[in-house]
Amino acid sequence: MAVGGSLEAVVHLRHVLFPAQHPSKLKISFLAKVDYIVEDDSTGPNVSPVTWVTHDEMRKMLSEGTISPEVFDLGRRVIDGQMYPLSILDEMMLEVIDINGGDSPNTGDKVLLQAAKFSDTEQLKLLKMFLDFCYPDITMSLAVFTKIMNELGFSKDQYNDLFRAFSVKKLGYLSPREFLLGIAAMQPDTAHGGIPAEIRCRYIFRFYDVNQDGYLEYIEFESMVVDIRMLKGLPVSPELVEKEVEENAKVFCSHKKERLSMVDFLNAVGQLKFRGTSLLFRLPRRSAVYSNTNGNADALNCKQKLKRKKTDSNSNDSQSVNSVDQSSEETYELGDLEAANIFKSPEVRSSSADIDEDVDDYELAVHSVKVRRSGMLTDIRKLWEIPAGSSALSQTVMKEFETDKTRFNRLSSMDSFNQKSHPNEMLTGLRYFERAVKQSSQTQQLKPPFDWGNVDTASLAKCLLAICREAKQLLAEEPRLLRVSAPTYILGDIHGNFRDLICFEKALWRMGPMLTPSSFLFLGDYVDRGEHGVEVVAYLLAQKLLAPSKFFLIRGNHELRAVQTNFSFQRECFSKFGKTIGKQVWEEINVCFDAMPLAAVVDDKIFCVHGGIPRSKTESSVKLEDINSIPVPLKDPEIESPLAWDIMWSDPVRLESMTDELTNELEENNGFAFNSRRGTANFFSSCALESFLEVNNLSHVVRAHEVQQVGFKVQLKGKLLTVFSSSHYCGGCNEAACILADRKKLRTIRLDTS
Repeated sequence: MAVGGSLEAVVHLRHVLFPAQHPSKLKISFLAKVDYIVEDDSTGPNVSPVTWVTHDEMRKMLSEGTISPEVFDLGRRVIDGQMYPLSILDEMMLEVIDINGGDSPNTGDKVLLQAAKFSDTEQLKLLKMFLDFCYPDITMSLAVFTKIMNELGFSKDQYNDLFRAFSVKKLGYLSPREFLLGIAAMQPDTAHGGIPAEIRCRYIFRFYDVNQDGYLEYIEFESMVVDIRMLKGLPVSPELVEKEVEENAKVFCSHKKERLSMVDFLNAVGQLKFRGTSLLFRLPRRSAVYSNTNGNADALNCKQKLKRKKTDSNSNDSQSVNSVDQSSEETYELGDLEAANIFKSPEVRSSSADIDEDVDDYELAVHSVKVRRSGMLTDIRKLWEIPAGSSALSQTVMKEFETDKTRFNRLSSMDSFNQKSHPNEMLTGLRYFERAVKQSSQTQQLKPPFDWGNVDTASLAKCLLAICREAKQLLAEEPRLLRVSAPTYILGDIHGNFRDLICFEKALWRMGPMLTPSSFLFLGDYVDRGEHGVEVVAYLLAQKLLAPSKFFLIRGNHELRAVQTNFSFQRECFSKFGKTIGKQVWEEINVCFDAMPLAAVVDDKIFCVHGGIPRSKTESSVKLEDINSIPVPLKDPEIESPLAWDIMWSDPVRLESMTDELTNELEENNGFAFNSRRGTANFFSSCALESFLEVNNLSHVVRAHEVQQVGFKVQLKGKLLTVFSSSHYCGGCNEAACILADRKKLRTIRLDTS
């Protein structure tokens, strides 16, 4: 092909690196003004393939989903005269994970690849095939994904569900690692026990969570039950399905709920209360991977078809799997209001006289802990690891444990109490950081408290980066609006004040969140201003990984790159780790911030947020369910989600700030006005607050965002509480406080940090 014209701009150079002894690839994207193209037969080993498309053709390809937004966005920015925010040259390493050991830590990715028996060679072939299919992109669009799934034997009605399950980051396209791990999770011989089972169940949950709100509605859960019955060869008449849905719904929680959260789903599967998930999300047979030089679909050779069809209600009990495939399709709908309310939470819990078989039984915890008088844990052991001579377990109980260890090893507490996990290693390091320690026996010199002393910062960074990689996936899978049950402690701004955070720990969860009968909700602003933002983030993310259903983190306005650049957190990362590693640490932490939820509701009555209530574009107030539509990840909320920006930045109006002009603006805009103090977002009045509470059936709003002299402030007719959890803020004399939501009371607790 001969081309005449002029080169306008080199848009992007990407060097794709493979492991040692494998040739790399260089991808060049450039903008050219083409005068003519002459087709010829210039082919050969030294001729690199070039694809020519106009900007309009790219726009069409983008709308059809045949390319990801990357190349189009690069070209658009150059055409519009913008500077692309990233370097024109970057390198991308497509790493394989050594499943037979090596130096790589035992992350969830490694465990899944081990369970799928994906060797280095098989991983590499899949990654190369990924690039060939996706050319000219390095990400996979739905259209490209559809071609592969079609060759694997899936029907058209499953493409979107599978793509949603693979898309952990929810970006609208797949990264090479997301594709690799998704294929690993679907292998028919991938073990469905322990950590691989939990990872697979996360894929399964996303597959059936059609509206992507982080919950399974009745109809979504019903679809899962139907598929399990079909794969078992059981009849799927509406009556039988409805009965099984009702029975299975009872195992997920101690009281009825309107919908099923991922945490409840994972707990029920892990404790073997809900069965059949091992059959779901499987390839018909193990994928055979071949080298793919032509970019065609022969790379995955799998011709057996999988069909998820609904059978006729007249199916007989002896119907086989094969006969299911040949049956007529039928759509199942909600039978009646009673069936639809299986997960519905009642306004008031039943009295003890009304409790029946719906309430789960208690179970014996796997671990026994020893506690010092100070409240700190000194010894953690599995029950069967306690020395036999201690008489802690009878012989019959010991036999029971011996035969049931497999089930116990699946429980999430195994990870929480594993002292060699990255989160627990980080917490151990932070205990050292917190204390004054004698440097050596030959000298009386002490390592001062809140100092790392001679700790290797590279090792510290490595552990922190591993925690960030685990945490960002966990945070991204949570709904944007968390739903938390009382009792819950609610903490406001921390701002790098690790001293106060540890004071709160010693006062509220000294034995750790897992052994404390309450939840903990943090309202954002973890970094900037204070000197220990890195340590605060490391501590909170570690605790989140150890107790994901009890430790909740939402995003504040300082969890933004632009804000941190203007304040101190970016400089803190550079100072503690050096500019190269520090930049990587800072970016990975912000990737976690991008995935954080934006708000929470305690007992469906207390709305918790960093800044304030959002402003509606109409006369009616914003509804809570709108928050779950906020995209994940959210790198630039000001542009990507005005709703998120509002709740991160807004403030209640102050009486002392009222002017005639502000009063008129509030009256004209349903209680909202431009926030002139911050230069962005809104002020909101008691009128706007009361309307928001009424529309959403709430009683109060708890928020942070503003320093308070005694750590909290009650505002707007007693319906708004502001809480601030960092004392001596910016050298001041303010106190730190938190809020306890428990037994229909909001209690204010002030922390003595003197």
